[in-house]
Amino acid sequence: MEYVLKERIGKPELFIGRKEELGYFLNWINEIKEEKSQSSAIMARRKMGKTAILERLFNITFYKNDGVIPFYYEIKEREVSMADFCVDFFLTFVYQYIAFKTRKITYLAQEKRTNLKEAKVAALKEGLNHLTGIIENVKYAFENGHTDMLWETAREAPKTVALGQKEFIVQMIDEFQFIDEKIFRDKELKLRVKDMAGGYLSTAESKIAPLLVSGSWVGWLMNLLMKMLPSRFRYEFLENMPEDEAIEMIFKYAQFFGVPVTEETAYLMAKLSEGSPFYISSIIRSRCRDKNLTTIEGLAKVMEFETLDDRGAIKSTWMEYISGAFPRINDQHAKNIVLYLCRHRDREVTRKELLTELKPGMSDSRLEEKLKALVHADIIKQGQTNYDYRGVQDNVFDKVFRGVYEKEIREFDVKVIGQEYREDFYRLKTQYYSLLGKYNYQKGYYTEYAILDRLRVHAREDNRLLKSITRYLPHDFNFSDYSRVWKYESSPEYSRRFSVDIFARASIPGDYSIIGEVKSRDLKKFSKDETAAFELKFEEIKKLEKVEPAVGFIFSRSGFTKEAEDYCKEKGIACSEDERWLI
Repeated sequence: MEYVLKERIGKPELFIGRKEELGYFLNWINEIKEEKSQSSAIMARRKMGKTAILERLFNITFYKNDGVIPFYYEIKEREVSMADFCVDFFLTFVYQYIAFKTRKITYLAQEKRTNLKEAKVAALKEGLNHLTGIIENVKYAFENGHTDMLWETAREAPKTVALGQKEFIVQMIDEFQFIDEKIFRDKELKLRVKDMAGGYLSTAESKIAPLLVSGSWVGWLMNLLMKMLPSRFRYEFLENMPEDEAIEMIFKYAQFFGVPVTEETAYLMAKLSEGSPFYISSIIRSRCRDKNLTTIEGLAKVMEFETLDDRGAIKSTWMEYISGAFPRINDQHAKNIVLYLCRHRDREVTRKELLTELKPGMSDSRLEEKLKALVHADIIKQGQTNYDYRGVQDNVFDKVFRGVYEKEIREFDVKVIGQEYREDFYRLKTQYYSLLGKYNYQKGYYTEYAILDRLRVHAREDNRLLKSITRYLPHDFNFSDYSRVWKYESSPEYSRRFSVDIFARASIPGDYSIIGEVKSRDLKKFSKDETAAFELKFEEIKKLEKVEPAVGFIFSRSGFTKEAEDYCKEKGIACSEDERWLI
């Protein structure tokens, strides 16, 4: 698949997991063609993967070219005039639309979004004459200072085009909460427009151009949608990843960034991070000096750095949230409230309990005002009623907050947090060994990681050894340098989903690429049926990825049945069960 929109996650293979969410929204986009899909909002804190999902949805929808036109726009966290915002929004849509209709991705380039006159020329050149009228309307409103007309025309453009051409468009707008905070009516940026979101009251009801918006300040976005756009959106909350996806991410990131982990420490990271992709990425990419993620002591040291040191990515991100709330409520009572809710985050707490236990010396209405500000900034959660509140369900935030503020409230030694990490890891280590048999899939991930790492780093220098422990390699085969080594998963646009555990693309033309399968089962041998199924995937990937020559390779820790062995020999599929592959 060609990724026409450059994704901020980096290399496409770093997009890991989110299978359920991606499947749900791809179906939601597909159902736009039947006018079934209602405008929706993805809610989650920063760095949970919302932007990655939207960008991947754009790329898949663009690539599929199957009746729905994707439009993606990010509202930046910077102040801008209403006129400039409208033109940028409109030109982004126009050029993405032209790119989709012509299949010319050069129209997606950032420098294209500068000039309405040039946009009209591009539309005429590509035979998309139906765009010229709406471009002229925007140009007229912009040049004559009719900002309300400009906003209405730009905002309605996707729906207008879809209606006029009997087409379907999905509008993906990232960081939607900034629309009423960062846009000003005047060029001097003094008169803030506070009702931009309200313009979507009717637009959001469109079934031919529905919206998929996201926001990383959950309380802020929900308040905006409920106040300005009541009953117009369905809310979809992006949760942490399930454990199997978290462990897969750990091994893949460890391999990609060259940071060693073990089966045990991967499990510990997955559990302590509670499946947060941001925490996993921050741990593996941490700037902590002498980073070592293969021992409990090394993990604890990295977690101390990430949550207590100002250079830690985890601490700095949480402090952005905290700074969003505390300038308005920066007093000891507010901090004490958060600490109390953190200590009791396993349950909801009423305002009455907070007044009784903390004795903040304020009225119930004043306390409610403080609590609303904390909810708005995502520092605490609203409970089932407006009278109930709850601490963030996150044991890492608890340590970040205590590390910064607890000493103001009571006698506290920040070194306690480091000890708590060590206690958590040793408790999880005991749990890991008690459940080891239940988590065989993790052993499989580790085996994949070990072989991928071997191919990426040591294959060429270990050429003689690896050839000696691998059967049925071509006579002229040698392990070589590989431009990329990763686990291969077919993109969701394919009707049949499949994956292989190893794809090592040779960096020199003429050298063999490797497409492989890994099984780490203790007892069951690799069967002939499994071998035949792998051969089909091998041939399909060779064709899709245009790799030739290539060799198929199967590593099975428990060996092969005789029928599978004979099939490998006949078809020239290399195989091995030798544990020296994992050293």
